[in-house]
Amino acid sequence: MGRDRNNNGMTGADAGLDLLTAALAGLLAEESASPAPARTAIVAFTRGRGAAAEPVRTLVLPRKIARGGAAADLADRRALVYSLTKTILAAAVLRLAARGMVELDGPAERWLPELAGRPGSVTVAQILTHRAGLPDYGGRPDYHASVAAGAEPWSGDEYLARCGVAEGKGPPVGSFAYSNIGYLLIGRLLERAGGAPLAEVLGREVFAPLGLTSAALLRDRADLDGLFFGLSPTFGEAPVPGAYHPGWVSHGVVAMTAADACRLVHGLTEEYLPGALLRRMRDGLPVGEPMGGRPWVEPSYGLGMMVELDPAAGPYWGHTGGGPGVTPAAYHTPGPIPVSVAVFLDGEDGSLAEWMAVEVLHRLRGGR
Repeated sequence: MGRDRNNNGMTGADAGLDLLTAALAGLLAEESASPAPARTAIVAFTRGRGAAAEPVRTLVLPRKIARGGAAADLADRRALVYSLTKTILAAAVLRLAARGMVELDGPAERWLPELAGRPGSVTVAQILTHRAGLPDYGGRPDYHASVAAGAEPWSGDEYLARCGVAEGKGPPVGSFAYSNIGYLLIGRLLERAGGAPLAEVLGREVFAPLGLTSAALLRDRADLDGLFFGLSPTFGEAPVPGAYHPGWVSHGVVAMTAADACRLVHGLTEEYLPGALLRRMRDGLPVGEPMGGRPWVEPSYGLGMMVELDPAAGPYWGHTGGGPGVTPAAYHTPGPIPVSVAVFLDGEDGSLAEWMAVEVLHRLRGGR
């Protein structure tokens, strides 16, 4: 089958699961244009509300694992979630905002003197929505060369200096421009406003309240041992652990299981955040035209969340990540039967991860 949304509801628990598994296996088996195609997928999902929510269920595809480990082992394997970490950082900021410790619409310079020399003023919310006029390093050849060489990562201050933050470099304030640098600064804001190292703030504000027992902020190469990875063209035939350093994700990177990534997006409810802040997190602003080959019809970005606004395609929200050797995607759709899903691929194919996630959302929400 092609990567088209499927709105067939489940006709029975077993039959529905078989149909879902077959649909996901079909997507995984399609020929991919990615230079690092996925061979294995870990898919975790749940549906329902509050105490009535179903336990998170995890599938590993294909059932015969081509490389490394039995399916039961992979189901509980942690992976780097790359930019899904942005959703975690944003959730922590909103928890502080709910207690009056951070003002979303106040000047970010209060917590971030690194921005003091830039023209004008920006808010914390503008940083969270990638509209603060901040630069990024994604297109820098020196960044990619350093990662591929297995070099030690730049320090936070070096990221800022190389990208010209103090000199005011960056796109116009108010326009959407994806910026990892912005979330590096959000990490610093959390440490300063939260009064503790970032790992401790995330544990206190996100991991513990949502029951994400596998989640941790990784800091060293040794932390990558045992994680779910495929090969990456960045490192050729060399395994990603040992070649890659998590510090090359400037804002920090979390590792967790697919089940906990699913719990993360399913747990962002009014029991976790006040309704007004939760709605603001999900109220995306348009970021441009539909993205070719991906499921987005009306792509938007909220506070640390990628958001589909088109009512026929969605709505759904969450985040896709990408980096050497693994692609995570975790999304939630609301409604009478809310559904959440997390997909981990052992390859570098954000489009496939998103199509698999959308397939689950549309099937499990009852064909809405």
